[in-house]
Amino acid sequence: VGDQGLAGWAGPQFACHAVHVRLDRETGVVRVLDVSAAHDSGTIINPVAAHGQVEGGIMMGVGQALTEGTQYGDDAKQRNTGLLEYKLQTAADAPTIRTEFIEIPDPNAGPYGAKGLAEAPNVPTAAAIANGIAKLVGTPVRQLPMTAERVWMTSEGMSS
Repeated sequence: VGDQGLAGWAGPQFACHAVHVRLDRETGVVRVLDVSAAHDSGTIINPVAAHGQVEGGIMMGVGQALTEGTQYGDDAKQRNTGLLEYKLQTAADAPTIRTEFIEIPDPNAGPYGAKGLAEAPNVPTAAAIANGIAKLVGTPVRQLPMTAERVWMTSEGMSS
């Protein structure tokens, strides 16, 4: 950060995501079809890398929302220790992603006016998906990941 000290870290970043989700009411399966993302990360120095960062973070958020969860047995040992059991998102699960960068000048931004773009793409995605599901089901699913079983149970008025 050079002679800027902590001021180089003080420029806040902002992100907002909107999603279009489809729900199969018979099975509880949710599919994320589209994600629109708006990010204020200051001056975007490398647009290709910035878009990739947002797309990767969105996929992390989709996984966090719908499939990725650690399962433990009665013996307190993790049950899904391998990639066959731990359900990561794949390219086949990827929604259409549209990203807009809004470059709002900030005197506390870092070099060249840049701000952070690390965790910001992941944070709003799961919340946006949860809100989309709640709108379709009529009540929030209160546990992550929002698996098909949990979504179906919530839609049927059972606790998940």
